[in-house]
Amino acid sequence: MVKVALLRVEDYDYQKVEDAIRRGLALLDIGEDFFRGKEVLLKPNLLAPAPVEKPVCSHPSVVRGMARVAQEGGGKVGVGDSPGLGSVQRVARACGLTPLLQELGVPLLSFEDKVEKKFPEGGICKAFPLTSLLEEKEVLVNLARLKTHNLTRYTGAVKNLYGCIPGHQKGAYHLRFNQVENFHKMLGDLLGLVRPPLSLVDGIVSMEGPGPRRGNPRSTGFLVMSRDAVAADVMACRLVGINPEEVLHLKHAGEMEFGVTKYQEIELVGDPEEELRVQGFQQSQGSGAPTGIIPPFLANLMRDLFIFLPRVIPDQCKACGVCVESCPAEVITMDKEVARIDTKNCIRCYCCQELCPHEAIVLERSFTLKGILKRR
Repeated sequence: MVKVALLRVEDYDYQKVEDAIRRGLALLDIGEDFFRGKEVLLKPNLLAPAPVEKPVCSHPSVVRGMARVAQEGGGKVGVGDSPGLGSVQRVARACGLTPLLQELGVPLLSFEDKVEKKFPEGGICKAFPLTSLLEEKEVLVNLARLKTHNLTRYTGAVKNLYGCIPGHQKGAYHLRFNQVENFHKMLGDLLGLVRPPLSLVDGIVSMEGPGPRRGNPRSTGFLVMSRDAVAADVMACRLVGINPEEVLHLKHAGEMEFGVTKYQEIELVGDPEEELRVQGFQQSQGSGAPTGIIPPFLANLMRDLFIFLPRVIPDQCKACGVCVESCPAEVITMDKEVARIDTKNCIRCYCCQELCPHEAIVLERSFTLKGILKRR
């Protein structure tokens, strides 16, 4: 049995969040020796510059709360990430994290230098380029934000580790694992390599709808904590009505025994699950049904029918070039100051829609036979 702590937290009041984190650690039997005398790396979700009221990044109160607890436990704390857009310093300033870290004397670290780590145990990926800070730090604390995700359906503790891959290397992995199922398997393998000893999923205010950047805030009122990132995600999904069996990176991680996915193997501690469940949580629009057991031709047909394609809204496009730079497949160009997407060769990773700072890219389906044949 693996323990998962469910903690009711109604808002981001500093003291409430910090108290909840302390309670969670106690419920998980994590004592003083966990941090004492150790180099601690907090890995939040710092996806892109966004104001604190938009649930794009980890909330500063959660990062602050864990940093204070780790410091008081005798740890030497740093906070780091590799954003999808902008520098880690820019993202931290935008979401209000910078002054809190300065107040605590906690350095903000950029995942720039990389080391190649072999992982022969991986199901589909046998090596990863990871931030060198993972070798320098003794304890990794994984601080995720509960969000929907147009590619992976859900993003939480396991998906948050994708930020441990520095910079443009993340785009290369989107291109290499451009089939949805393979991308999920790669995420599961990444978890198997990194194995954070503590994961927290912030569901105080979550993102619903077209996540992970364009969705809407939804007050959901809880934190989930566990030593097992997969089990934490399973419970976070259950609380907002997402079927964890349809989140394929959790399924793969469970099959590879990198984490626990079976509900009967999870010991819940803290507040009752039934009191924290959220009704009517809007799910993502882009994620499609798994096609792993279907013959390749039919699988490709289903992907064309059921998975969305990005489309540029010309009047909103500012020709900033972010989509061009962020496209792993290099199928986006600028035409008369408007972005153009070659949808025939699009790998449907949705990086363009996720990172466009002007919300000029939307996802749409084409149910017409003409639209399907155009892609073939």
